[in-house]
Amino acid sequence: MPGKRLGVKDCFGQSGTLPELKEEYELSTRHIAQTVGEIVKKKYSEALSTSFNKGGTMKKLGFIGLGNMGKGMALNLVKAGYPLTVHDIRPEPVRELVKAGARAASSAREVAANSEIVITMVTSSPHVEQLMYGPNGVLAGLKKGGIIIDMSTIDPLVTRRIAAAAAEKGIGMLDAPVSGAPPKAADGTLSIMVGGSKELFEQCQPILKVMGEKIIHAGNVGMGEVVKLANNLAAVIAGIGVFEGFLFGVRLGADPRILYDVMSASSGNSWVLQTRVPYPNVIPQSPANEDFAPGFTADLMAKDLGLILSAAEAVKIPLLAGSLTRQLIEAARAAGYGSKDWSVVAKIIQRLAGEET
Repeated sequence: MPGKRLGVKDCFGQSGTLPELKEEYELSTRHIAQTVGEIVKKKYSEALSTSFNKGGTMKKLGFIGLGNMGKGMALNLVKAGYPLTVHDIRPEPVRELVKAGARAASSAREVAANSEIVITMVTSSPHVEQLMYGPNGVLAGLKKGGIIIDMSTIDPLVTRRIAAAAAEKGIGMLDAPVSGAPPKAADGTLSIMVGGSKELFEQCQPILKVMGEKIIHAGNVGMGEVVKLANNLAAVIAGIGVFEGFLFGVRLGADPRILYDVMSASSGNSWVLQTRVPYPNVIPQSPANEDFAPGFTADLMAKDLGLILSAAEAVKIPLLAGSLTRQLIEAARAAGYGSKDWSVVAKIIQRLAGEET
């Protein structure tokens, strides 16, 4: 009859009118398409993650520098299944990596000769240059088409010079300094700031993701170093504010735990507050709990501040708070605290106020 809506059942036995069933069918179709799309996207991502594989064989990696950070990073690469050749001036971490499945090499050149991608993680610009150049260096051993990923925190100008020398040999380079303490290196949750071409960055992401949780492409080669140093500058200056805030509050009678609770819930909150309260037993993992055991040492922070101030001078940027902070860090080193966590500078600030430390 005209105008009558017929009641029917769909193939699943669900009752409804034809318009209702049509709408349900369209919704189901869209849901299926979305689900299939998600599956395809996942499989595509998995394919990208193995883009460095040839015929099922993973790219051969080299790792130089098995210190507090590098050892954990290298172990994660072995656990992920990458064939890894390692080198360090100390035999103990090399033996640990070999036990985990890596192969030992006697020089940077030997690492490079047995690798398609070489990762370096050492402490300073001169150390990186020493590894790269000369008859026993990485550039002497790495074949054309190879890649260098330097994860050290060094002078961006040094990074760019090395990248230029590598390019002359047909070798690509990324600078990929990291943020995070040794526990994050061990569990693969570092933040990694990467400088280099977009193409090279995309190619190396599967490897970087083994070592880091947040991977950021910062721009052309050298820019990873620039943004890492800018971050360190902001963090260490914020630290001085936290340490002085606690000194002020405690001197006037406040309980450090109350200070922490107030700052955590207020505008004084920061990464430094959450990780480096300068009084012991306020938070679980502050270096102050263990007589300022590192973490990131005062020596390394002094090195980074030196790089920052040198680069700032070259481009005529006055860094007033950065300059004062460096002097406080140098005072901590002069007091014999260079191998302590950099937050030991709180002791220097307390001494200037006449506190017993």
